[in-house]
Amino acid sequence: MARELRLLYSIPLIICLTQVRALGIPREQLVPCYYIFGDSLVDCGNNNDLDTLAKANYLPYGVDFPDGVNGRFTNGRTIADIIGQLLGFQKFIEPYTTATDDDIGIGVNYGSGSAGIREESGSHLGDRVSLGRQLLNHEAIVSRLSLKQDNKTFTEEYLSKCLYIVNIGNNDYINNYLMPTNYPSSHQYTVDQFATVLMRQYTQQLKTLYRLGARKIAVFGLGMIGCAPAEIERFGTNGKPCVEWINDAVMVFNQQLKPLVDELNNGYPDARFTFINLTNILAPKGGVALPNKPCCPVREDGQCIPESIPCPNRALSVYLDSFHPTEIANRVLAKRSFNSLSPVDASPYDISQLNMASYNFTMVFRILVIVATLIQFQTLVVVAGEPQVPCYFIFGDSLVDSGNNNGLTTAAKANYPPYGIDFPQGTTGRFTNGRTKADVIGQLLGFVDNFIPPYATATNPEISKGVNYGSGGAGIRDDTGRNLGDRISLNRQLLNHASIISRLSLLQRNKTFTNEYLKKCIYVLEMGSNDYINNYLMPNNYVTSRIYTPDQYAAVLVRQYSKQLMNLYNLGARKIAVFGLSLIGCTPAEIARFGTEGKPCVQPINDAVELFNNRLKPVIDEINTNFQDARFTFINMTGISTPEGGLVSPDPPCCQVRSDGQCIPNSIPCPNRDVTIFYDGFHPTEIVNSFFAARSYVAQSPMDASPYDIRQLARL
Repeated sequence: MARELRLLYSIPLIICLTQVRALGIPREQLVPCYYIFGDSLVDCGNNNDLDTLAKANYLPYGVDFPDGVNGRFTNGRTIADIIGQLLGFQKFIEPYTTATDDDIGIGVNYGSGSAGIREESGSHLGDRVSLGRQLLNHEAIVSRLSLKQDNKTFTEEYLSKCLYIVNIGNNDYINNYLMPTNYPSSHQYTVDQFATVLMRQYTQQLKTLYRLGARKIAVFGLGMIGCAPAEIERFGTNGKPCVEWINDAVMVFNQQLKPLVDELNNGYPDARFTFINLTNILAPKGGVALPNKPCCPVREDGQCIPESIPCPNRALSVYLDSFHPTEIANRVLAKRSFNSLSPVDASPYDISQLNMASYNFTMVFRILVIVATLIQFQTLVVVAGEPQVPCYFIFGDSLVDSGNNNGLTTAAKANYPPYGIDFPQGTTGRFTNGRTKADVIGQLLGFVDNFIPPYATATNPEISKGVNYGSGGAGIRDDTGRNLGDRISLNRQLLNHASIISRLSLLQRNKTFTNEYLKKCIYVLEMGSNDYINNYLMPNNYVTSRIYTPDQYAAVLVRQYSKQLMNLYNLGARKIAVFGLSLIGCTPAEIARFGTEGKPCVQPINDAVELFNNRLKPVIDEINTNFQDARFTFINMTGISTPEGGLVSPDPPCCQVRSDGQCIPNSIPCPNRDVTIFYDGFHPTEIVNSFFAARSYVAQSPMDASPYDIRQLARL
């Protein structure tokens, strides 16, 4: 039986762009500076030159980080890095060991792998910079900053506006209390006594930070150490998902830490301490255990073996090594810390509120949908052996195109940077920075070894797994998109599919077998956007808006689309997900072109989209009724992409755009792509595609998909 991989429901993960009020992502910094204290969860290179085993200055650490290997104990960004980006910092905060006088006014990262609250924690690994030493280093930085600013009063006021995060205590358990042969603490103290001893010392350290000018301080509780792969391997679980007695010890610590934060706030009226409850943020919905297999091959101490090859699908893994989260897991932690989804996530403030408490928030701009609140660790079951279906075929436009337009004479192509900047293979022809919605759905279905190939390059060995026919500029109507040049309309895509079936039948040498095989596959159709964008909304290029009202045009389109869907059925498809149109009137290009008359989006365009969608869903129901073996389903993109509380104004494109809304070739895109909705004037970023894919795969609302979501469709 194929083993199951439990995936963070956020992806990829993954993101809940709905359900809470709009999250502001800053154009400028929300705070003047940002100081980071902690252990390997935030270390960004301070241990690189220390005599210690606790260092990560080698591959595969940093494999997905923009600057490569740097000393971070993960594949990409740490939780501290992502919080910094959410605060508006355009550069990552420098480690203490390399911070220059120009850097220190923006902030310093003091984090050190294996460091603890107690001085001796982690000593068996070698040197490390304990929290006590980190505070001494910060005191030196404050002195340097005061000299640089040449005004002690100004420096004190300046530091009071900064954000400070403290993420420490893990090693006081992992590399101290849980190692009775190396440390006496577990012989001297019960679990409750050790937490009390730690808290007593931690109290003095937090007061020292306050004395050094800090006023806005986020104190992170411990995570579920007992669920770390290394601890499970070492202690076993007695048939439970994690090492429960270790998590119980963590709970004792956290239950003493929160009252300490409250006490500090009461004792220092100008202080804004807050407690970040990592155990709650990490708690999986339904009590299902998080994945606990490291992504990289590990050494005996739980770190990655140098130069080893990590798992290819790191966006589907929680742990990079036996202790440290992957970047995608760090996103969940950072974003739930920044904007809490539950009152128990953070108390009394989340980090965004902590900043608003005393800092000018006029620099914040509103965005289209709630960006990247990587919602609770719910779980999706993804088959990590064989895919859930034998093959996966994709039809559509630029939202799913993976390179079919590269060789066409057309302006609608994306085979140049900055497209593909975050894609594993680089520039491929995808109209986004990374994966498309179709790519992510494929991974959720279990196609994790390779992405489905484009029709233009698909080889005979590949076609049995599926083919991507998507083409930028394509539409339901054959004339749609001709203003851009050549494109492969839906009719032509269906002809290409008929050709693939013929090739497949020859390869399998059994037409009956091929017909039965194709019935088990998943088919997705993402089509219709260009019939508006590059047809009806261009009266100078097309006659449709002059001969049809919006309602008439929707009727004409859906009539043709229904015939094309039946054509696909006649070609053997039975499990077909048909995506409705999304909020075209909220794309930056349409807003720039038509204006909004004071509303968040171009309302007449969204009204036209609604007419189309309202006609399409009954067609799906009718096909299912008339053909008993058909399993068509409608994916409600307008419902999925509309945040609770209504639309808000969208953010500008991430890349610099041409007059046609696409990225200017070789332009530099925004650095914070995982907190941006649109990559260019029309196309979503990978993080948004991941959200759309996840909500399509497992519906969160009965309105998301009808009558099935894609996971249910695959199981039929």
